[in-house]
Amino acid sequence: MSIDICRSQLYSYIFIWLAIIVLLCITNTIKAQAIKDNAYGILDKKITVDFTRARLAEVLNDIGRKGSFYFSYNGRWVPKDSVVSIKAISQPISWVLKELFGDKYEYEEQNNYLIISAALPPLSLINTDITNDNNSYSISGIVVDQRSGERLMNASIYDKQNLAATLSDEHGYFKLKVRVRNPGALRITASKILYKEISMNFLQPVAINNRAKSWQYKRAGANGVENDVFGRVFISARQRIQSLNIPDFFAKRPFQISIAPGLSTHGLFSSQVVNRFSVNLAGGYTAGVNGLEIGGLFNINKGDSKYIQLAGVFNLVGGNFTGIQLAGVNNRSLDTVEGIQLAGFINKAETQVSGMQIAALTNEAHKLKGVQIGLVNVADTSFGVSIGLINIIRNGFYKVSFTANNLTNTNVTFSTGTHGLYTSIVLGSNLSANHKMHVFGIGVGHDFMFSDQVYLSAVASMMLPYTGVSVDDRWKQAKLLLNIHLSNHVSLVAGPTFNNYTSETYPQQGYRSAIKSRFSGWEAGLAYNSVFKPARKLKYESRSWYLGAAALAGMGWDWPDGAVYGAEVFTQRDLSGRMAATLSIGYTDNQVEKTQTRYLGYPPGYSLEILTQDFKAMPIKAGMRTYAGKRLFFSGEVGAVFGLNSPATKIETFADQRIEISAYGNRQSLIYAAAAGYSFDNGLEAGVKFEDYNQVRFKQFLLRLGYRFKLGQ
Repeated sequence: MSIDICRSQLYSYIFIWLAIIVLLCITNTIKAQAIKDNAYGILDKKITVDFTRARLAEVLNDIGRKGSFYFSYNGRWVPKDSVVSIKAISQPISWVLKELFGDKYEYEEQNNYLIISAALPPLSLINTDITNDNNSYSISGIVVDQRSGERLMNASIYDKQNLAATLSDEHGYFKLKVRVRNPGALRITASKILYKEISMNFLQPVAINNRAKSWQYKRAGANGVENDVFGRVFISARQRIQSLNIPDFFAKRPFQISIAPGLSTHGLFSSQVVNRFSVNLAGGYTAGVNGLEIGGLFNINKGDSKYIQLAGVFNLVGGNFTGIQLAGVNNRSLDTVEGIQLAGFINKAETQVSGMQIAALTNEAHKLKGVQIGLVNVADTSFGVSIGLINIIRNGFYKVSFTANNLTNTNVTFSTGTHGLYTSIVLGSNLSANHKMHVFGIGVGHDFMFSDQVYLSAVASMMLPYTGVSVDDRWKQAKLLLNIHLSNHVSLVAGPTFNNYTSETYPQQGYRSAIKSRFSGWEAGLAYNSVFKPARKLKYESRSWYLGAAALAGMGWDWPDGAVYGAEVFTQRDLSGRMAATLSIGYTDNQVEKTQTRYLGYPPGYSLEILTQDFKAMPIKAGMRTYAGKRLFFSGEVGAVFGLNSPATKIETFADQRIEISAYGNRQSLIYAAAAGYSFDNGLEAGVKFEDYNQVRFKQFLLRLGYRFKLGQ
């Protein structure tokens, strides 16, 4: 009986183990089948289709549905509205597509998508030869179209390992020199836009294979920086061709030094190399920098760049920039900026700024997540702060207020920005026969929103009053204005003001005088409220030259002051990126009071008399314009003023005796100017302008009316 029990247990154990073995075999079979199923790609799946005179798009949709995937293709290449007929029973998708298209297309699988693209013709290398002279290898040959046998010009032939490259000539011939100690097998690659790449391996002087790539060579248009005006000017045709032929290969090196684009330690391959340290004596063109880049005049980076980029004139980055970008004139990133852009004139990021933009003229970003500080700031969408004279924020507002207060009865205020922070320009006058007063000022404000129709504006302003002598007075003002909307665009504004007034001039007849240093007041009026129109993607591809002339008239500011009039002749060259370069030469006449006297009082009996006269001068300026729309522009200029006479004569007297007579004031000076204007389609231009002759002490506000006509492309 015990023996029967043991047998029974033994049979049980055998049965359990057999069950486990069978289960494992089944599991492995299922796994193997799953792996096998996954190993098959989309093109290997078998389907059944039957269509007679059906639209191609309908056929492709049915194939994708049965194969559980999606097609991706360009409608310009694949005629989806054409009529086709096909019948297939349990055939691979690759066979079905070949029946439909023949060899016209190539197919690439990406996740659950099948990408259809036009088949590229293959390249071929013929008559290849390699020679070796003291570890300097010279590889030559001819690049041809494999199908037609046509010799191909401007094909790139390069060695990825040793960063050597050249271009084929008009006969398809090339000669590539590579210096390497222990080459083993040298591998060169030939690429040309709209052709498949081909690679060839050399073992010493013997060619061992010739094989075209099996995957599609990506077609690429011109890189962004090469489409830019600065790129077209400073990047050679050979480098642009190289970039088109080799769009996807990039190498990394610790440093590079260049004199100009193409004249660098990486030669023609500079646009394919990312460096940690880059020095460009005049300028350079590289793939990017992950460290420090210094350019005497300019830096151009094809892709992303990081950390620090310094240039005397401009920096141009084709991708993202991270870090600090500093340029004397212009910084531009064709993608995002994370960090700080500092420029003498213009900063621009085509997509997003997460950080800060500081420029004397304009800052521009598609999306702002940071701070802009400049004369004019532009953003399509702002989640940050723009501090400037004018802020064009597409999700913000602009407001024109017409008000009166207890000092000036006629005021016009132009406010731009967002309710979180906006800036204001104030022009005011007290229209009175005996109490005249003129005011120019700027301010910043914040709105406390109770609702869209009712809110409280807190504004702080600094004003420069004019009371007959010069703008030496200062008027600081803080005000709380309640805004009540009467309609969608018109609102009533009113509230108290708190003022601090300091005066350094004596009152003049007919002008307001005896203003208290501190006082409370009021302001009230009407305002027109609106928003800037949504930005349109305007393509400024014009390369037009313009010639024009303008008349100028205005008032001087600072001593000596008076009426100013003049004219200028200018030329303008349109650039990409909504910019233009300008050059002008002009004539100005600064009219001042003919005699002014200042008594210093020390030593006793001493006085200083200034005999002023009209200052006639010829300013020559170069500058940049940036357009905030199709016609609205802002500009900055720098240059030199050449005086045609001395602005004044100095006479010093002591004890009623004249002791010295001399010319007073410089006849030459540096000049800088800022302007805003509007260009009409008929050629007319109208705007305002500020100029500072900083070594002659002339500052002036001007109205400008001009006309320009196109010279050609």
